[in-house]
Amino acid sequence: MKLITILKNKTPKYVQNKWAISFLVLFVWVLFFEDINLISLFRTKSKINKLKQEWVFKEERIKQAEEKKGLILRNPEKYARETFWMKRENEEIFIIPPKDN
Repeated sequence: MKLITILKNKTPKYVQNKWAISFLVLFVWVLFFEDINLISLFRTKSKINKLKQEWVFKEERIKQAEEKKGLILRNPEKYARETFWMKRENEEIFIIPPKDN
């Protein structure tokens, strides 16, 4: 009994309040043990942000692919010559590498 009175005297008054204790217990319960707890909400929100960033990146890639597709369909010979260095039988190709500064 003496230990309980010593602990009661050393704890702050706001911790001895039954409302503070019940709020603390409820907060811990919601923070860790509930099905939809704060930690899982934080993880879900970060995952959503990551997926939004991937969405923007993939939209840019789709736009670039559509532009490339349009270039190929408009002038396939020019694309083949510039990209794959294709030539006709009676032609020669000279490839000049760019200068490195």
